Amino acid sequence: MKTLLLSTLLLFLTGCWESSKENVLQKTETQHVETSTIPEGFSTWVRAVNSKKIDSIKSYYGAASIKIISSDSVLTGSDEIAQHYALQPGTIQSISSLFAVEANKQRDINYEFIKYETNNGQWYAQLLIWRMENGKKLREFEFTSNISEETNNNEKNIAERRNLWIELCNAHNPENLVNMLYSQNSMYFNHKPLIIGQQNLIEEYAYMKNENYTLTLDPLKMLFVNDNLVFEIGQCNGTYNGKYILVWKKETDGAWRVFIDSNV
Repeated sequence: MKTLLLSTLLLFLTGCWESSKENVLQKTETQHVETSTIPEGFSTWVRAVNSKKIDSIKSYYGAASIKIISSDSVLTGSDEIAQHYALQPGTIQSISSLFAVEANKQRDINYEFIKYETNNGQWYAQLLIWRMENGKKLREFEFTSNISEETNNNEKNIAERRNLWIELCNAHNPENLVNMLYSQNSMYFNHKPLIIGQQNLIEEYAYMKNENYTLTLDPLKMLFVNDNLVFEIGQCNGTYNGKYILVWKKETDGAWRVFIDSNV
């Protein structure tokens, strides 16, 4: 009988110790999350992404939101984007804004570069277009890529290509412009259905044939993401006066071409 009582007592104490240990671990994990350095403007989105809960993630995107994974993988709408994030391994541990600018005050549109780190030590750069809808800030457009802390500064090469872009645009020949300076699978986003491919973009840029059309591009911020990718946000001046986005991609022949183009 004494042996049975002692065994029961030991099991009870062991259970209490395990329960106490579990509570301590839970508190430690909670404290770790609470003390993480996530800026307030990103905290709720990061929490939603880290939760892997589709409904939570969906609330940050609209029905027409676009997320570009690659040239042959484009997600459209809050449901597709949320499912993508819910399937991603790991969590976001830190995040920061590198540059942000108001793109269109009347339409409540802003452009931003951010970078974030996951719990496996991977760093990513993200290009964002924000839009206000019914008082809520939505991610209307995203493009994300692995970022390298050490990259070759290709500012001179990019400047030469940008100058050629301006020259060809002002020569009123959109066909030459697109064929020479855009990727075969280039994408153009102008807050309407995404335009993909050179021929479709040539047709979209038909307005450049107008002899009175003039345009210059003045970069405000360039982000050298890695040796083959550069993000650029700038100001258009001329017939169109607004902000623009260009994603320059170094292709297999060594030439820099526009992979993603956007304006408001």
